[in-house]
Amino acid sequence: MFRAYRIYDFIKSNDENFKGVFVDRLYPRGIKKEIFSNFPWLKDITPSPALREWFHKDKEARFDEFCEKFELELDNEKAQSCFKTLKNLEKEYGNMALLTASKDINLCHVVVLLKLLNK
Repeated sequence: MFRAYRIYDFIKSNDENFKGVFVDRLYPRGIKKEIFSNFPWLKDITPSPALREWFHKDKEARFDEFCEKFELELDNEKAQSCFKTLKNLEKEYGNMALLTASKDINLCHVVVLLKLLNK
């Protein structure tokens, strides 16, 4: 099972029922390297910088179109390798937390990842 968490909330909760994987392209502000090193970091399963910048100009109005464009971006070898990694981690650990630094986990790329992973 996959679930989305803000990395900041996940660290505070110390939830041992989930194994965390960071799925953002940029390093999360304020997270100590000693803590961050506990999480695999899958940069290749994140939106391209151009798509991310376009989306951030008007998140609410562009969200549906962003989801469609991001899903198309994920149709590549590196992203598919990341999906396999996530599925293997799920088999090994059970519950997986997709960690992001996004302020709103319901209005970011993790929504698309959850949709594809939970098919």
